[in-house]
Amino acid sequence: MKNYDLKEKKIQISDPIESYFECISSCDMKDGICISKCVEILKHNES
Repeated sequence: MKNYDLKEKKIQISDPIESYFECISSCDMKDGICISKCVEILKHNES
């Protein structure tokens, strides 16, 4: 899923770690941008 848009996915899981894994499972593992966005979501949820 190369053109993955996190806004379209609408991940609404209360646990930030579970949200992170849900997010990266939707990414192509070779798509560093998608994975980076998932990491940013995790950082934002933990602060």
